[in-house]
Amino acid sequence: MSKGSQPSSNAHMRALTAIVRMVERSNESRSGSDETAARVRRYVAEHDAPRDDRDAFARLCCVIFAAGLGFGPVARCREALEAAFCGFEPSRVAELDEARATAMLAMPIIRNRAKIDACIDNGRRWHALTTGGGSYLARVAAAAADDDPSEGWPRLSAMLRADFSRLGAMTARLTLKRWGFFMAGSHPGARRLLTRLHCVDAAAPDAHVQRLIASLAQKAGRDPYSVEASLADFAADGPCRKEPHCERCALLERCPTGLAQEPQKAPETNARRPSESLQTAQSACGLPR
Repeated sequence: MSKGSQPSSNAHMRALTAIVRMVERSNESRSGSDETAARVRRYVAEHDAPRDDRDAFARLCCVIFAAGLGFGPVARCREALEAAFCGFEPSRVAELDEARATAMLAMPIIRNRAKIDACIDNGRRWHALTTGGGSYLARVAAAAADDDPSEGWPRLSAMLRADFSRLGAMTARLTLKRWGFFMAGSHPGARRLLTRLHCVDAAAPDAHVQRLIASLAQKAGRDPYSVEASLADFAADGPCRKEPHCERCALLERCPTGLAQEPQKAPETNARRPSESLQTAQSACGLPR
């Protein structure tokens, strides 16, 4: 996971690690320490390496169903989806016919025929690729050995798009990330927060965003998914949502975006200092400004 990431021992990273701690304290103050910890644990578990092919295939199907909806609706009907798709066992999904697909439209799942058909088709593709006792995860591991995590696993992403249906570049990277390939894609909320802090450019590739989060996690001795979960929670339910509440944000005095919205409370010296500090930390990770 850390291959291709820059060392994070530079002293200027302290500015960003302090921000992560402030984010975590804000999350705990808003939701309570137990709930915040539970959210982080769930996020890390959802992105841990899959136990076996069945688990990996289930996550692939969930990514397909989440497209355009988010993972909340998928999580709410996860048990029903698992029952409808035979426990997400690829060999059993491969045997489902058109009548079964039609019957699923009356089940308490996400009733999207195109997504249902894609998952059944992918069960057949998965089964065909592993005929003879092989494992698709072994195929993934072999391809990963020759891929470049620092660029977001481009060969693995291309392999998934070729192997399965209804997988574009974004959903392929999201699938890889749900299989434990952290560098494959960035969480939109975490990315939004880091962009507003001027830590990353809005047009920066996902791999650059993930490299910064991985550097922060390494410096703090944390799992990178747990750091990303904290940033994402702050951006989803905290003040840094799509329409931010900067006036209630614990990071206001450190955020160039927030300071720019309140010029009367932001003397030039204070407004300039956070931006310079963050840009220096950004440069220490080898990231574009």
